[in-house]
Amino acid sequence: MILKTKNNKLVHPIGIGTWGVSSQKTDEDNDYVGVVAIKGNEDVEIEAIRYSLDNGQNHLDCAELYGGFYTDEVVGRAIAGYTREDLFIADKLWSCSVEAGKVRSTVEAMLKKLGTDYLDMLYIHWPWSDVNWREAIPQVDDLIDEGIVLNFAVSNFTIADMRETAELSRHPIAAVQMNYNLLHKNEVGENFKQYCNENKIEIIAYQPIKRGEVFDNPVIKTIAENHSVTASQVAIAWLLQKKVLPIPKAMNKAHIDDNLAAVDLVLSSNDIASLDLI
Repeated sequence: MILKTKNNKLVHPIGIGTWGVSSQKTDEDNDYVGVVAIKGNEDVEIEAIRYSLDNGQNHLDCAELYGGFYTDEVVGRAIAGYTREDLFIADKLWSCSVEAGKVRSTVEAMLKKLGTDYLDMLYIHWPWSDVNWREAIPQVDDLIDEGIVLNFAVSNFTIADMRETAELSRHPIAAVQMNYNLLHKNEVGENFKQYCNENKIEIIAYQPIKRGEVFDNPVIKTIAENHSVTASQVAIAWLLQKKVLPIPKAMNKAHIDDNLAAVDLVLSSNDIASLDLI
């Protein structure tokens, strides 16, 4: 594992996903492709995030896309009072914020809402074909030079995208976030993993339980029953044994406890082989 907090503490193997925290998709046309803030459940969400933090999770995965910045505000309220240097806060630039001259003001907005003066990691959220995301790279470089951002990362990038990014950036790519789980493996193949390993790029998996779809898979269910655990624990443990950091969203204590128990689950080589074939 590579990612560490500012005070050199390793990130927890399971991150805190925030997609859907105080936000949802709608048909409304806006800069955030129909994602809008939804208010009214913040107290429950803040309590859940704090419960995760109190149980050792310290990696918070955010994005300006989520609630059009409102999720950042809720996360900021949740982390208030915690030692900032113990936390690892990542945020992501959306398409409306990557072009020349836009990154700094976007990051400043992130920092204000999160209540911090630096980000542990900043992603380019997507390699859009209709937006010049490459213009963000020198801007992120400058923020890293100034200590406002500590690490540079990318999301949904191919090997070719990462190679191009590496050529343009003064700073190494610390992580790549991908849609990766037992039911969606095609974007993270052996060549992808080898490239990341050779370049010390951490792989972070969003949708680690495929939004609940793993619960219905017979292979996963059988292995879960054999270990007297849940299907979600099997899905998360599989990623952990692949040396991938999952970032599930969990907004109640039982779900959080269930996810955390996956750290102690050791799948056999036969289990892994069966899961790899799904």
